Amino acid sequence: MRAYLGAASTTGPGSPASGITVMDIDGATFTPVGVAETSDPMYLALSADGTVLYSLAERAQGQVRAWKIDGECLTALGEPQETGGGPCHLSVHSSGRYLLTASYGSGTLAVHPILADGALAPASDTIQHTGTGPNSERQERAHAHMIVTDPGTGPGRGHVLAADLGTDTVYRYALDEATGTLDLVDELHAPPGAGPRHLVIRDQYAYVANELDSTVTVIDLAAGSVLSTVSTRPDGAGEASHPSAIRISADGSYLYVANRFVDEIAVLAVSGPELSLVTGVPCGGDHPRDIVLSPDGAYLYSANQFGDTITSFEIDPGSGVPQQVGSPFSTPSPACIVWAHPR
Repeated sequence: MRAYLGAASTTGPGSPASGITVMDIDGATFTPVGVAETSDPMYLALSADGTVLYSLAERAQGQVRAWKIDGECLTALGEPQETGGGPCHLSVHSSGRYLLTASYGSGTLAVHPILADGALAPASDTIQHTGTGPNSERQERAHAHMIVTDPGTGPGRGHVLAADLGTDTVYRYALDEATGTLDLVDELHAPPGAGPRHLVIRDQYAYVANELDSTVTVIDLAAGSVLSTVSTRPDGAGEASHPSAIRISADGSYLYVANRFVDEIAVLAVSGPELSLVTGVPCGGDHPRDIVLSPDGAYLYSANQFGDTITSFEIDPGSGVPQQVGSPFSTPSPACIVWAHPR
């Protein structure tokens, strides 16, 4: 399966990467086929038709840019566009007409129109979050960490969701597709000091990985209410794990959370709004910045940024627990894996 690998080129303890790696992944076998040189492409997103890849440059003066996909090659489209300080996540709006970016450093969101050829126009809107949380070191101000569109329809659904670590809030916005502007609908609050980072959506529920207190918060999007919060670590584990990515199995039965500071993958059983911790599995590397499931759901991959490896796991179909297979693949500072559309 073709995949695109984002990585760090100037930050972190891992080795510096050259840019975005194009690779083929078959089970636990990795075959790099090309590289597009660019600075700190720490997160990637694919256009709806799979012909354009978008990357961000995670640095003080952040940018986003578009890449035309031509087989094994990525060719820059148009000019890079400014975002805000320290962009860390981006996604394509469900309309396919706008790229959405969250910037941790500045606590801002940006909306960039997507032109007919897939290139990006200057931002049509920028939103500044404000507020603080009880963690004086990490919540001294807003830190937007993820922005994604709720794919649901009906009452309370279809909004743009932005998780902010600094304010313990998931903000819900309506995107005006005519003007490319965001209007605040409501705010959904995680427990104080939780630090919402990433989320996944299944049916009417959003499952939010909280970085600062190593938990997952369940939100009912249809009702607009926060339901519960469950730890990603066993009782008495003590050490904070600073979760990064969160993924859900294709059938919605299991959540997988990358616990970075303890180098493990937490497995939680899911029954709608109810979560329970099943186990934690060593990630096989150092600092799992991202985890992804293969398109068929049979494998899980852990991008271990500080250890310069990607580890492969088969998912036990009965228990949902990942089991490491093969040898770790060596690659500089892997930070994000995005699957191409099937060929």
